[in-house]
Amino acid sequence: MRVGHRWLRIAALSLPLSVSLPLSAQLNTDRMMSVGRTALYYDDYVLSIQYFNQVINAKPYLYEPYFYRAVAKLSLEDYRGAEQDCNSSISRNPFVVNSYQVRGLSLIYQNRYGEAERDFRKGLSLDPENLSLRHNLILCLARQDESDEALKASDTLLSISPKYTPAMAMKSNLLWERNDSIGAMEWIDKAIGIDRYDAGLYQDRGLLLARMERYSEAEPDMDRAIYLDPANAGIYINRAMVRYFMNNLNGALSDYDMAVRIDPGNVIAHYNRGNLRAQVGDDNRAIEDFDMVIDAEPDNMMAIFYRGILRHGTGDNRGAERDLTRVLEEFPQFITGYQIRSEVRAALGDRRGAEQDALVVLQEQNRRFNNLNNPDRNTAGSDSETDEGRTRNKSDKNVYNYRKIVVADDLENSTGFSSEYRGFVQNRNVDVQYLSSYRLSYFRTREQIDRRITWSPLLEELASGGVFMSQVYMDCRDVSLDQNSISRLFEDIDRLTALLADNPSDPKVLLARALDFCLLQDYQSALDDLDEAVRTGSGMWAVWFCRAQVRARELEMRKADKDLSLQNRASDEMGIMTDPGYQAVINDLNRVLEIVPDFQYALYNRGTYYAMSNDLHAALVDLDRAIEIDPSLAEAWYNRGIVQVFLRRMDEAFRDLGKAGELGIYSAYNIIKRFSKSE
Repeated sequence: MRVGHRWLRIAALSLPLSVSLPLSAQLNTDRMMSVGRTALYYDDYVLSIQYFNQVINAKPYLYEPYFYRAVAKLSLEDYRGAEQDCNSSISRNPFVVNSYQVRGLSLIYQNRYGEAERDFRKGLSLDPENLSLRHNLILCLARQDESDEALKASDTLLSISPKYTPAMAMKSNLLWERNDSIGAMEWIDKAIGIDRYDAGLYQDRGLLLARMERYSEAEPDMDRAIYLDPANAGIYINRAMVRYFMNNLNGALSDYDMAVRIDPGNVIAHYNRGNLRAQVGDDNRAIEDFDMVIDAEPDNMMAIFYRGILRHGTGDNRGAERDLTRVLEEFPQFITGYQIRSEVRAALGDRRGAEQDALVVLQEQNRRFNNLNNPDRNTAGSDSETDEGRTRNKSDKNVYNYRKIVVADDLENSTGFSSEYRGFVQNRNVDVQYLSSYRLSYFRTREQIDRRITWSPLLEELASGGVFMSQVYMDCRDVSLDQNSISRLFEDIDRLTALLADNPSDPKVLLARALDFCLLQDYQSALDDLDEAVRTGSGMWAVWFCRAQVRARELEMRKADKDLSLQNRASDEMGIMTDPGYQAVINDLNRVLEIVPDFQYALYNRGTYYAMSNDLHAALVDLDRAIEIDPSLAEAWYNRGIVQVFLRRMDEAFRDLGKAGELGIYSAYNIIKRFSKSE
């Protein structure tokens, strides 16, 4: 029984690293816990671990820092470390349900399903109606081939939450594994009937139809899934498989191209595209794909063998011999490899080597002939010949299957692990949400670098004078810091603190140190410095801009502290975060715009916070002006589109969201589809 990790209800997690924090932070453990949780909330897992380490060192008897550090480690895929921290948390407080949840998840990723099942059952003894625990219990039972118990557990979950579509999809999968294709189809149809906007459900039904070899019916479901979630590489990979079975090689290649464009490091997409390119005679570009696969997986013998064949075909016989020799060292009885290497060595003029390889092939052929004529002898060869079928699991090591299309070991999980939640300790997965404000930073996300460089002469002017650690950027996405970046920020705080010893009211130095604190998620320290800079009467726009960003982050965290739950909650389709507390943030942005009236990022931010405060008409004024100044500001188009949705101006909303999608914010298309159907 195979149920994929796509069904896991979680979110997240790293290896504990050591950073020397200021002595004051080491003493104030409550403050460090708060900062650590803030970093965790914003997916800054490495940084959060540093703060939790310090709390544990100071107060090792507390259970909370162990629990939250486990969450961070789980997100960074340190599953043993997460398990150990949960053990420590549970030993200090055995009545926290979420500790069993996180430990169970870490055990699932270690394939220790029996132990995970015990943790989920223990959690349910404390919280019997916990949907996530029941969900993951079904997974554990299925992975232990306890299909009867898994089905009973899914029925129990549906009795508690009758419209919980993930349980319906899981039940569909369980019924398919029991050869009940009619029941499987009924349940996935029922799930789609409840939630017509879940791309994953259409993908699941498409894969179910593909298993039934009903490819012409599967393709429209894959089309619909892509329509709803156009930035999901895994759906393109699955549709490519369906098209491949329909002998639509050009369509399959197009899908693999899109999957690679969205996820350049996707090994399955590169392998399969290389495979199809080889089939249509595009050998040189096929070799490029296999180069990428081998760079990512140096021991991928099928990719090495396939590349060897292609190198031989393109005249690179030295490279071909190296690849084939590597494979034969790993599989010394792989006869096809000797046969091809014999041809390669002959082309290289290595007559002796070619004859030796040909002799190995001849001896194996004689052995097989003798076995066929002597039924009393064992006919099992050293190699397994190619299996039937046109696909293979990624874990398949039978090198004879190198020409087959690769699917993930769990077909429904062809993209690997995919969590529905951005972070395990945050409950912000609303259906419609404004994009974040722009913030000052030294770091940019990969997406921001690829899509558009945010630049303003004000940033160049701000960075002049050598006070700041490096070039200052604008970004509206959170960047998880690596160990080197964390260390650089702490070192810079020490440098700036030394400068402030001589001039404690220098606004630019205070701003620079506040920015360091802000990037380290220590918002209270940042706010202290910014308040001091304001008291100096500074006319620097960046002081007010940075204080607005810090105040906004603090508001978000206070809201998160109220809502903080590891439970899954349903959200209303039209639900969105509004908070009148943003007025203080807006006041700071007012000061920015008094100093620099046409600063598009301040206008965008103020418009966004007006929208979050439900002052939609004021939001439109600012977002209109931001777009007028900078028509390439994709986030402004997106947020203005959401404002128009809430004002029920759907034509304008679809126009703005379409422009946002054109500028690279693919999730805008999902919103268009959702609300165009509701009109």
